[in-house]
Amino acid sequence: MLILLDCRPLQHIGSDSEKSRLVFSIAASLARDKGVKWLLLADHTYQPGLFPWLPDMPVLVRRAFPGRPGSKLWYDWLIPRIVRKFKPDALMLTGGVVAAAPELPQFLWMPIGADPVEAKTAKQELSLYAGRLPASLRRAEAVFCFSEKDRVWLAGKDRVEKDKLLVMRPPLLPNAAPLPDEKRERTKVRYTGGREYFFVDTMAASEEEVVQLLKAFSLFKKRQLSNLRLLVSGPLTPGLKAKLDTYKFRDEVSFSESMAEEDHLMEAAYAALFPFEGDSLGMGLVRAWQTGVPALVRMDGRLWEMAGDAALGVRDADPGSLAVQLMSVYKDESLRAALIEKGVARLPAFDGGRQLAEVWKAINNIYIL
Repeated sequence: MLILLDCRPLQHIGSDSEKSRLVFSIAASLARDKGVKWLLLADHTYQPGLFPWLPDMPVLVRRAFPGRPGSKLWYDWLIPRIVRKFKPDALMLTGGVVAAAPELPQFLWMPIGADPVEAKTAKQELSLYAGRLPASLRRAEAVFCFSEKDRVWLAGKDRVEKDKLLVMRPPLLPNAAPLPDEKRERTKVRYTGGREYFFVDTMAASEEEVVQLLKAFSLFKKRQLSNLRLLVSGPLTPGLKAKLDTYKFRDEVSFSESMAEEDHLMEAAYAALFPFEGDSLGMGLVRAWQTGVPALVRMDGRLWEMAGDAALGVRDADPGSLAVQLMSVYKDESLRAALIEKGVARLPAFDGGRQLAEVWKAINNIYIL
C-alpha cells in the first residue's frame, strides 16, 4: 500500500511541532507494523533530514507559491498531477483541505483548533481551509481532529457523520518515568539552589502571557510567604528582560531558554503549570502524569478536556485564579498526591496503540489493498 502524505502544512507549523510529531509517529508505526509505504510531499523549503521519523521513504520536493492562489494550485493542480504520475493508493492530507483527486480515498488531519477562528494553520491556507471546509468534510473518508469540542463542532458542519470524525490524543512518551530522588535533587541544586519549584514552559506563550504568569507568582509569594521558586523554560525576550529588572521577586525566578529532555526540568518540579496551551496537543501534560508531577491547566481548552479531574483548573488570563491554585497545591499535600494518582490513572487513555489502531481501521474501512 502506498499513501501520499502531504507534508507542506506540517512544514509551516514546524516539523517538530506536536501535531507534526504525532502525524509522523503514526506514519512511522504504520510503516513498521503494517507495511505501509509513504511518498512524502514537501515544498521547496525542505531540507534533508527534516522528517527523521520516516528516513527510508522518498521525498518529493515541489515549488509552492504564496497566498491563497498558491494553496489552490497545490491542492487542485500539483497533488492531482503527482497522483497521476506515482499512482498512490490513498492521500493523507494534513492541512484540513482535500485535493482535487476524486478517484482516491483521502484522509484528513485538521488544524489545531478546527474552527477557523481558532485554527492554528498557515495564513495562506486559512481562507482556503475555511471556504472548503464543508466540502472537505464530506469528501474525506476519515477526519482526525484533536479534541471532543472540535469533533462536535465538525459534526455540525453540513451534517457530517460522527463515525468518521476521530479524536487523536498525544501518545505516551517512551521511557518517561518518575525521576529518582538523587537526580531530582541534582536538578534542583543546578537550577534553583536546591529549592522546590513550579515549572512552566513558555516557548509558545506571548510576552503578555508570561507577564500574567509572573503576576500570579507575585500573588502567590505575597500571600503564602513560601520559598518555592518558579522555573521558566522559554525565550527571554528584551521586553521581558526589561520587566524583570523591576520585578520584585526576580531572585525567585529562574530561566532556562531551552529544555532538553536530559535536563529533567519538569520531572524534578513540585508541580507543572500549563496556563496557556498555544498549539500544544497536550504532550507536556501526558509527560507530567507519566513522571509523577501534578499539573495545573488552563480551563476550557484541549488540555482541560484531556485532564478531567486529574489537574487543577486555571481561568485564562487571570493571575488571581492561578495564584489560588498554586497555593492550593502547595498547602495541601493530600491534594497534590491525589492529582498525581489521578494523572497516572488517566494514562491508559493515551496509549499510542489505540491511536494507531483507529487510523489503521479507518484506512481498512475502504478497500485499497
